[in-house]
Amino acid sequence: MPKSRDRHKKTSAQSRKSGSPRYGKPRPLADLLARPAPALSSLARRAAQAEDWLRLVRGWVAVEQASHVTSAVERNGTLTIYVASAAWAARLRFEAGNLLVKARGHDARVEAVQVKVLPPARKG
Repeated sequence: MPKSRDRHKKTSAQSRKSGSPRYGKPRPLADLLARPAPALSSLARRAAQAEDWLRLVRGWVAVEQASHVTSAVERNGTLTIYVASAAWAARLRFEAGNLLVKARGHDARVEAVQVKVLPPARKG
């Protein structure tokens, strides 16, 4: 016996006329970017904080080490410092105690300093 054509329920996507917009008329991207978005402002604030920490950490370490620090982020009381290679991470770990004192002087919430490897992004 052949299967009936309407055997399965049609979903809303199948029952919709083809070509009709699903959520209304598309809006220009500039309009979407112009309105304030909580997630976007939070992301921008965190990026600015990371830039501040990076600038501070680079000022606290020796000149030859500063160029190898790729990022610095404070999260949940831990300042995580990212460096370009394992060799530079090992050198910076020797100074973790000194960096913790300086970080606490800047922000009392910092309880620990971690050093991790994060190579810089390739350009081009």
